[in-house]
Amino acid sequence: MNEQLDIFGGSISEYLIVIEPDHATSQKVILLKQQLNSIFPLSDDSLHSKPHISICYFEANESSEELIEEKLNSAVSSIKPFTISISGAEKWKNGTFVLQLIQNESVSQIQKELSLRFKGIIKTPHLTIARNIPERISEKISLDHFDYHGNFICDSILILKKKPGKLYQTLLKVELLG
Repeated sequence: MNEQLDIFGGSISEYLIVIEPDHATSQKVILLKQQLNSIFPLSDDSLHSKPHISICYFEANESSEELIEEKLNSAVSSIKPFTISISGAEKWKNGTFVLQLIQNESVSQIQKELSLRFKGIIKTPHLTIARNIPERISEKISLDHFDYHGNFICDSILILKKKPGKLYQTLLKVELLG
């Protein structure tokens, strides 16, 4: 697959800034994915994607990665580790099953700081179980089987990078020290 080149000769990649849940929460999300897969076959992407909370998405030239890292470090420099609370499951109209998060001031602050530094799309924080479940199927699935409540400590932020035609790879992990 051809990689897109900009006028300066660098390739454009996708970048996703995420919070990765702790091991116990990740295992629960994986279990929920498998449970949903037993009801309706999920795509490999949906079934095998690593649990994460997306907080910002943007595209940039790979030659900008040093600047991207500096901007992320600056955005989270005053943020201390914090607790993220999960408040049950929800179905979206587009066929996405998610775990909802209780609104969190630290996540809001990170998103605000990122929006000052990146021209990216800021997402509504959530943990995805699966996407693109047809409406005729999703309306028959009870959320009772996916109701999960829990907490975990967010002590780092990750930047994932995706080259055209490839999977996301971790570019940088920034520890929250505040």
